[in-house]
Amino acid sequence: MAIKRRKKANGRIYLEEYKSVRVGGKVESIYVRSLGPENPVEPKKPKRRVIDRLEPGPSHRAGDVTLLWKLAQDLDFVKIIDSICCQENNIEGLSPGKLITAWAINRVIDPTSATQLERWIPTTDLPRLMDVNPIDLDKHAFLSALDFICYEDKWTDGIQDNTRKIDDALYRRWRELYPLKEGEDEVLAYDITTVLFFGVSCPLAELGYNPDKIKRLVVNLALVVSKRERYPILHRIHNSSKNGKATIKNLILALQESSIETGTLIWDRGNVSKDNIIDAEKAHWKIICGIPKTSKQVNDILKNTTVDCSWNTLVRSSKAGHVYAVQTNNDLYGEQRNLIVYMNRERGVKDANSRNESLLSINEALSDLNKDGSDWSEKRLHAEIKKIVGEYGRFVDARVSRKGIGPRVSWKFNDRRIREAEKMDGTYLLLSTDMKLSAREVVNQYLEKDFIEKVFRTMKTKEELEPVRHRLESRVRGYLFVCVLAYRLISYLQHKMREISDKNDTWERADSLLAKLERVERVRVKLGRQVKIWYLNVPKKTEKTLKELGLGDLFKETTETDFSDVGGKN
Repeated sequence: MAIKRRKKANGRIYLEEYKSVRVGGKVESIYVRSLGPENPVEPKKPKRRVIDRLEPGPSHRAGDVTLLWKLAQDLDFVKIIDSICCQENNIEGLSPGKLITAWAINRVIDPTSATQLERWIPTTDLPRLMDVNPIDLDKHAFLSALDFICYEDKWTDGIQDNTRKIDDALYRRWRELYPLKEGEDEVLAYDITTVLFFGVSCPLAELGYNPDKIKRLVVNLALVVSKRERYPILHRIHNSSKNGKATIKNLILALQESSIETGTLIWDRGNVSKDNIIDAEKAHWKIICGIPKTSKQVNDILKNTTVDCSWNTLVRSSKAGHVYAVQTNNDLYGEQRNLIVYMNRERGVKDANSRNESLLSINEALSDLNKDGSDWSEKRLHAEIKKIVGEYGRFVDARVSRKGIGPRVSWKFNDRRIREAEKMDGTYLLLSTDMKLSAREVVNQYLEKDFIEKVFRTMKTKEELEPVRHRLESRVRGYLFVCVLAYRLISYLQHKMREISDKNDTWERADSLLAKLERVERVRVKLGRQVKIWYLNVPKKTEKTLKELGLGDLFKETTETDFSDVGGKN
């Protein structure tokens, strides 16, 4: 017989089943099973977690492109380009300014050709930032944008180049953000580099020598960069047949036609000529430049000026060596000028060692020629001697005798010229038309201009500037403008890094920040009736850096009311 019993446990009443059995003439109750709680509790429905209500949309590369777009907004890229190229200040949807800015951002972080941009752009957050539909961003749109920047004018049969006006407007905007201090002059560095070119139909492309001394089709890119901020001020495109000296006249004219206040121009010794110095002075620009050792007048100044290596002539110490300098006044280019003779001791030792090693090799090579060329013709021997001595020909006096008894080749080293060269090892001449500057200031201003070489190196490596694959002259000019525009973004970021750090690693820190932001993605998530914009993969250290840069809200979570993809809201 089954019996139910009640048992209290843990504050609740449970039922248990027992049965009665007879054991040895007695009736005993034996436990059978538990029947559970007397009043069972209805199971609660599990709460729906937030994650269960999420409806995520597609994610897009957002970190680096959002930062660069914000920098471009600060610099008014879109507004300036559109106002000059389209004669309007407010343009809806696609515009040359938006397309060129997006292209410049691509050159900074993931350089690709115009034909590949239409595939790359939709993977990023740029369509949303541009407020355009990704489907409209094809290669024809980007090439058309180049034609707004620079185009062939059918009425005048010439090239209408808007980049000069844009450069000037961008300079004015830069000086609004970073004005010169009261009494401070503009200090600009100028240089030119060759850019490898593909295609033969563009009149800009001419045969020239690249840095490896290989003759190729190239164009010349000239840049003027602010020394204080290392920010590009203006650029020009030249045929490769125009060397540095030939471009200076164009530079002076460009500066006169621009909004740039006169100040100091720094250029390399390869750009120096008497006419260039005079033209710059007439335009009220002060000049700091190197003077090449190509004239007797310059060599005489170097020979007759003694630079003592003492504490009061030491003007610069760096990994490149210790530089000593003295100031002197001498006649140059028809008048008395402020000249600085400076000497790098370590460079001087290096020059002497290099020359001595070369002269030793020449001596050995000429000895071997004596043995191997005994039966050679005089013409052949002269050609071989010229090849052996190379650039050191002024130190070697060599003669060839006719076939017969004795050595065919005789030579001796010109000890007087070698001693003269030793006096000028590591010694250079600088010209400054600013009489207020000391020898230390002139040397440092000149030697610190090498940052412009790093600008070119960054454009050629990071931005993959070359080779230029466009064939129309207008497109070539437009493309190189995009590359310079991209460097403006790099330079602006580096300058902001310098504002928050006193270290000399701003190039590396800027690159590191962009690399970390490359992983940041934007995702639109439907949360109930709301749409949240989340940015994923933002490291804490990166958030701290952005906050120091004044960009702490760049990746802040936002809320929208519509989840549908409309226009550029992808």
